[in-house]
Amino acid sequence: MYSHGETFYYDIDGDDYELTVLENFVLDSKEYVLAEDIDGDLHAFYVDEDEEELCLVEDKKEFRKVVDYWKEECLLDEDINDFEDDEYYDREDNELEHDFDDEFFEDSENDEYL
Repeated sequence: MYSHGETFYYDIDGDDYELTVLENFVLDSKEYVLAEDIDGDLHAFYVDEDEEELCLVEDKKEFRKVVDYWKEECLLDEDINDFEDDEYYDREDNELEHDFDDEFFEDSENDEYL
């Protein structure tokens, strides 16, 4: 229904919220959309297949279950490490720079300008 990053509007208790989709997934044979408002508050919706519309998850236990599933299964909690902080790449960069500098200076020392 909505894709990650899409924005949509939804009326919650008479207030119109602008929501950004964080994730959509299927849990317990129900399709859910997890969205965030401009204040950073999470809102969970399920897709009513009969009406083809989003319905707000109002049950606190179901909401907690949806958010917990999203955190455990959809977010990357692992530290994937930035390659710039990786010692392997630093070592390789130093070796390449060293070789390049040596080649450059060797060639320039042999050049004679008349």
